[in-house]
Amino acid sequence: MKLENKVAVITGAGRGIGEAIAVAFAREGARVVCAARSKDEIDRVAREVDGLAIVCDVAQETDTKNLIDQSLEAYGQIDILVNNAGAVARLAVHELPVEDWDNVINVTLRGTFLCTKFALPAMLERKSGCIINISSGAGKQGVPNRSAYVAAKHGVNGFTKTLAAEYLTKGIRPHVICPGPTVSRMRSEGFPDEDPRTLIQAEDIADAAVFLAAQEHTAYTMEVVVNPGQVIKKI
Repeated sequence: MKLENKVAVITGAGRGIGEAIAVAFAREGARVVCAARSKDEIDRVAREVDGLAIVCDVAQETDTKNLIDQSLEAYGQIDILVNNAGAVARLAVHELPVEDWDNVINVTLRGTFLCTKFALPAMLERKSGCIINISSGAGKQGVPNRSAYVAAKHGVNGFTKTLAAEYLTKGIRPHVICPGPTVSRMRSEGFPDEDPRTLIQAEDIADAAVFLAAQEHTAYTMEVVVNPGQVIKKI
């Protein structure tokens, strides 16, 4: 198993990409901490992967510190941190309420910073760690009516580059995954008429996360971009 004896903390683990990563990591032997705001969702996933569920709002400093502290108390180490929690707002800039902008930035970008900040000391002590930030294709281009989301995801990409500049030589590998359109509740709410069979599946992103988490130290992949594959129509 590729992740045997590893401990992984995954935010936004109650559904979608986060849940798929939790399942894939557990299948590869990792002990998994599932974090999200919804207790029912993470309890269900934690039972499935025989892991630990911790309720956490990643936008809150006390919650993220508690997440890392409880994970260390339970398992004694954190080998992998997956910053997956995110939020979206779907209005043009001139129509977007300030509080909606703040929520998207706080969950998606501030949350990535806070979880990373509090996980880093334990990783630095062991001179080993893997941080996987889940960004988006929107982190590489502009998208109408998604200004806060695009800004936050661009920030996640830039944050990952800075982490590499600061910590790669200290044994910590920061990565970012930029998925294109992926099956999720967030996606279906924004694009209700899409056929989910034409989209990337959450398990495809989980495969990329396993690859990054298990990569040998002789190589380093900062960014993985995942685009939809070819949809073969039946004749």
